[in-house]
Amino acid sequence: MERKQSRIPGIRPIIFLLIASVCLTGLVSAYEISISAPTRLQVGLPLVVNGTSTLPAGISVDIVLYRSDYTTEEIARHTVTIQGDKEFNVVFDTKGLQKGQYKVEVPEIGSYSYLGGSTTLRVVELIDRTDEITIRSDLTQVFDGSLEVEGSIKDLINSGVQIEVVSLDNKVIFGPEYVTTSMEGKFSQKVAITEPGQYEVSFTDSKGYIGTKTFTVKEKPATLIPTTIPTTAPPALAAAASASAEKPAYFAVATGTGQVRVFTSPGIDWVIEYGDERGVMQKVNDKGKIEGEEVTIQGTGDIMYFKVYPYRMADKGEVTLSAEGAGSVEVTSSVPAVFAETPTPTQSSPLPVALVIAAFAAVGILAFIRRR
Repeated sequence: MERKQSRIPGIRPIIFLLIASVCLTGLVSAYEISISAPTRLQVGLPLVVNGTSTLPAGISVDIVLYRSDYTTEEIARHTVTIQGDKEFNVVFDTKGLQKGQYKVEVPEIGSYSYLGGSTTLRVVELIDRTDEITIRSDLTQVFDGSLEVEGSIKDLINSGVQIEVVSLDNKVIFGPEYVTTSMEGKFSQKVAITEPGQYEVSFTDSKGYIGTKTFTVKEKPATLIPTTIPTTAPPALAAAASASAEKPAYFAVATGTGQVRVFTSPGIDWVIEYGDERGVMQKVNDKGKIEGEEVTIQGTGDIMYFKVYPYRMADKGEVTLSAEGAGSVEVTSSVPAVFAETPTPTQSSPLPVALVIAAFAAVGILAFIRRR
């Protein structure tokens, strides 16, 4: 019996398209990507995200870290390219981040879709225990061959804290090694180092990572040898003359516009009088007889006059007046005009007032007796 063929036009092309569509849908849906990350992590530690995928090699995938406490905020993003082994990993730096809830997510990748087995989102809680550490040694130290690490851990009594010291180039200098804590949770460790630089010291206890502190070790400052810069002092010119309280010595000093240091010889308690650059009379008697009197004046560009005499009436002798920075120093025999109206006061004591009154009274009594 002869079989009848289907007369429905185009049935075979339709069936072929349906089969192809189903096959293609299955192939597209076969692509998957899965990521893994720790659920809790101490702030400061690296957040490592590992992943696997069935995507074709050469496809680029973004891995994004968001903060997701109240609003979603992108913190960082890394792009990886799928390799032949279909495995990948990225590392996010958590230093400086605040504690709280974060998420790591793979955004949509173009036209690729995933099966239900794909894992494109992981929630991570960042915890912060750095406030449990108190560092008592200086965070900045001077290089002497060792790094002083001293401090305390809150509530870590009669136990131990694990310390690890790493240099700036990630070379482990010390540890990780447990250091004993005292009744107050204090610890102390001296770590040998060979050069100045920055060192990161991490702390861990039985509950896990606590935190990291950065120490800076500076080069020991070089010892400076003081150098004395020779200075040429202006020459001191001098002149000498006899002086007493009754007959002072007078000197004429030629000054420029700079400072002039004027001083007397020692041995007698001398007094210096002079008119300064403003024309005001000055008297100097600050020293005794062990040291000469001394005064520094501002030159006027003219001749300035000085009077020198002993403080005690009974003293007399030769006085030398020297001047540094002066043009000349000379003895003048006449009294300069500046001192003409101010003669040196004699230091003899006047008669007591009571004695004078008594003398007048005696004269009066004698006159009265004679009249009688």
